[in-house]
Amino acid sequence: MSDLFLKASMLLAHLPTAVSRRIEEARAEIEERGDRGDNPVVTTILWVAGIGIGITIVAALIALGNRAASNVDNVDLGGN
Repeated sequence: MSDLFLKASMLLAHLPTAVSRRIEEARAEIEERGDRGDNPVVTTILWVAGIGIGITIVAALIALGNRAASNVDNVDLGGN
């Protein structure tokens, strides 16, 4: 068995313990500081609304650009 394979297997063996320890530390920190009042539902709604507004603005700009391009296509500049 190669040394790299052995090290990788040892890291994978310790991963559940490390994750469990980090979750316990996070819970203890939450208990110490208390609830911050962040509501994930409101945050999600704000992100979706912001992305929706951004997409709407981009779509409007594309439509405006296409309309302007079609108007310019019909202009005869007089040079052959």
